[in-house]
Amino acid sequence: MFRIGLVGAGTMGNTHSRAYRQIEDAAIVAVCDIDAGKANKLAAPWSAAVYSSLEEMLKNGEFDAVDICLPTDLHREAAELAAAYGKHVFCEKPIALNEEDASAIIDACKKAGVKLMVGHVVRFFPEYRSARDQVRSGRLGNLGVVRTVRSGAFPLWSEWFKDDSRSGGPLLDLAIHDFDYLRWTFGPVKRVFSRVLPVQPDGPAHTLTVLRFESGVMAHVEASWGYPQGSPFQTAIEITGSNGMVQFDKDKSNSIVQFGGSQKPSGVPDSPLAKSPYALELEHFIDCVKNDKEPLTSGEESLASLRIGLAARRSAETKQPVELEGVHQ
Repeated sequence: MFRIGLVGAGTMGNTHSRAYRQIEDAAIVAVCDIDAGKANKLAAPWSAAVYSSLEEMLKNGEFDAVDICLPTDLHREAAELAAAYGKHVFCEKPIALNEEDASAIIDACKKAGVKLMVGHVVRFFPEYRSARDQVRSGRLGNLGVVRTVRSGAFPLWSEWFKDDSRSGGPLLDLAIHDFDYLRWTFGPVKRVFSRVLPVQPDGPAHTLTVLRFESGVMAHVEASWGYPQGSPFQTAIEITGSNGMVQFDKDKSNSIVQFGGSQKPSGVPDSPLAKSPYALELEHFIDCVKNDKEPLTSGEESLASLRIGLAARRSAETKQPVELEGVHQ
């Protein structure tokens, strides 16, 4: 049995708890949160031990890995501490809010000889993987414009999202999903141009980012927390090529792969038995630990995607494009 010590019993901690239920050989054996009520509620179905501090959990608990579901500004401290105790680290995205902290997390895990994986879960969604397969196979022909959407109402379940110095705002908390997926699919980014439109002063914002890839592909990335409360959360992607197009919209029945000419549209069928993408990514992490494999969303991969997000923030601040050509991705 692979034993998990989970730190952070908020929304993502509970999401991960549900995902571990779908993994046969995994169990949460320890839970840490400063809110005892939340920690006890998450721990109860697992009969897990509850702690109020991570160091206390690391000193007294017996587990194989730490799953970090904390606000982003706390990732470095938690990851470094877990690595120092010889625990493998799964950390929610983004890896950090700046390159210095991200590099420190990577270095700490390397020094300790433990695995590090970051939760860029979009890579594990079957619809997004299918779209990438169409791109990489060449079936879409010469690639052109890509469009992604990740938008909804501002998350009210935790106050820390309101503070950009803690969450990174929609560019680092939302758009980072698509920055990572697009870089994984299309390769290094050459140039970033971004705009942020606050809905109200110091409030939720809409963001629009244009990525130019070294391959010549151009992507339009929309990410927003500026929709009215009660609005459905939207995710979508569209990839166009000379031979056809791939579309996915969360609000439609399934993804549509539509080719040019006389070919009929085809879809990725839903499976009632399919595991959640969160279960798939955590299962991958466990497999990497057990079999000494490099995680798909490693620390280095996540740092490369963070650099795109940071470039988008600089572009929005300066109202100028930011060049990334020559920057390691």
